[in-house]
Amino acid sequence: MPYLGGVAAFLVAIWKWIFDALKEERDHFQKKCEQQEKEIDKLKEKNLHIQRNFDEKQILINSYIKEHPEASVFFNGGKTK
Repeated sequence: MPYLGGVAAFLVAIWKWIFDALKEERDHFQKKCEQQEKEIDKLKEKNLHIQRNFDEKQILINSYIKEHPEASVFFNGGKTK
């Protein structure tokens, strides 16, 4: 009978060790995931800024072409419309 108590205690210790290791690994990957989500948010913000900048420049180009139709050859890569 005393052997069963020792075996049970050993199994509980192993179970606790495995459970703690899994929690530690989960926490590690959860932290890594949060860091990557922050990086994704930064890249999305940067992309949005670049897209806005591009759109503003495109609006300026389009308004310039309306005022100066001869410039459309330059902005269309040498092609006339």
